[in-house]
Amino acid sequence: MTRQVPDDLHSILTWLERHSETVADRFVASAFTAFDDLAGMPGKGSPKTYPRSRIVGVRSWPVPGFPNHLIYYQTKPDAVIVLAVLHGARNVRAILKDRVP
Repeated sequence: MTRQVPDDLHSILTWLERHSETVADRFVASAFTAFDDLAGMPGKGSPKTYPRSRIVGVRSWPVPGFPNHLIYYQTKPDAVIVLAVLHGARNVRAILKDRVP
């Protein structure tokens, strides 16, 4: 997990809590369940391409129950690296360019 992912989650939770603490709690549980699922089955989700960019090997997987919130990650031989958890309307390419090793 990149160091920015906790901030991603906090931002989403802050927004959701303004509307419903129950929904925010459900989001957290779903996000961490999805992290576990990805660790168990790397390669799930849609491969992403960003032409003319060093961003390669990125896939996305929706947070269960929150289809507009996506987990962006890379797989390595011995790990899954979560790069970001973002709403799909965000400028994903601009955000990921600073997070991809």
